[in-house]
Amino acid sequence: MGAKNTNVLELVSGWEAVEQIFKCIFIGLWQFIKISVKRFWKGHRRKSLKDHSPVELTVDSSIGTHCYIKIMGVKYHYVASGPKNGQVVLILGDAPDNGNLWCPTWSAVVRRLMETGYYVVSLDLRGTGGSEGGARWDLSPPQAVAELSALMKAIGVSQAKPAVVIGFGIGGMLSWYLAHCHGHLISKMAVIGAPHPNLYWQNPPAVFCNGVLHFIQWPYLPERWLAEGELQDGENGRWASSRACDWTGALNYLRGAAWWRIRAGHLVEAPVLLVGATNGALLVVASTLHCSASKIRLVEKPDPTDEKLPAIMLDFLIETKDTAKKQPQEVSRSIIRGLLGAVADRGRELTSKLVNGACNVNSSLVLPVQG
Repeated sequence: MGAKNTNVLELVSGWEAVEQIFKCIFIGLWQFIKISVKRFWKGHRRKSLKDHSPVELTVDSSIGTHCYIKIMGVKYHYVASGPKNGQVVLILGDAPDNGNLWCPTWSAVVRRLMETGYYVVSLDLRGTGGSEGGARWDLSPPQAVAELSALMKAIGVSQAKPAVVIGFGIGGMLSWYLAHCHGHLISKMAVIGAPHPNLYWQNPPAVFCNGVLHFIQWPYLPERWLAEGELQDGENGRWASSRACDWTGALNYLRGAAWWRIRAGHLVEAPVLLVGATNGALLVVASTLHCSASKIRLVEKPDPTDEKLPAIMLDFLIETKDTAKKQPQEVSRSIIRGLLGAVADRGRELTSKLVNGACNVNSSLVLPVQG
């Protein structure tokens, strides 16, 4: 396990911070103008916030028990499943909470973990479900990591009894921060749909940020317009949360993450499973550079509703003896195949250059024939 490291998080500063501020102002302004024109164009079809009732999320009582805990003065809500003396599996859902953690697909995973003896804790992030919200500075990475690590210790996690951490979307982003700063508390980690935080500006861990990432840094308007459905792709429909207050927590996590990064060269030491979308394989591969040991799996929808996800997660979390024996061999063979392929490609490239060079030399040595 990795040791606690309080110097892993670095605040963006200097000219880089100034450049980032100007980008958020001017690129965000351009994004604001585009969205405003779009709103004006389809204004007659836009619905008022009053037309949408609050989203009510429930949990099947057979899956777990609702619990509340106060950490560093903040009230958190979570659903506990399985025996309390089992190894802790901490699940950090996406934000805003749309109820995906309680869909039949993912509920089957939780039940299987319960049957295996795990103590599953499905946590509501701040500003979602029954957990208390917070301002931008309350949800910055250092504060979020401090609260999550304190919560883990409060539910029995320690260096001697590390937990398995599973994160979806924004919860996955927080899992990265937690694993880098408090690796001694984590035995395994699975991140679904969340590239490494250092890749934030290339691809944030939230679909609703696509195309409006700089505008997200602005106050007030982003959460209001998200609630009205203005920042979502029309093909994907509306998100579950229909109130501006449901988006505040999600956006404040993202706003804070823009100004913090992981120190270069620092690796997550626990085994990591990275689950990404099939069309985002490059970002998943780039995230492996921040891990000592990692596996990659690609699915159509990297969220709890994907039908392939349960088998992938259970294979990673509940390893049989046969699986444990086969995995190192499979990894080594894949590495060897990759190396041999790279060497073969390089060899063909060099051979081609040598042959072309020889042909050029020979052609220069041919004397003209005089008739």
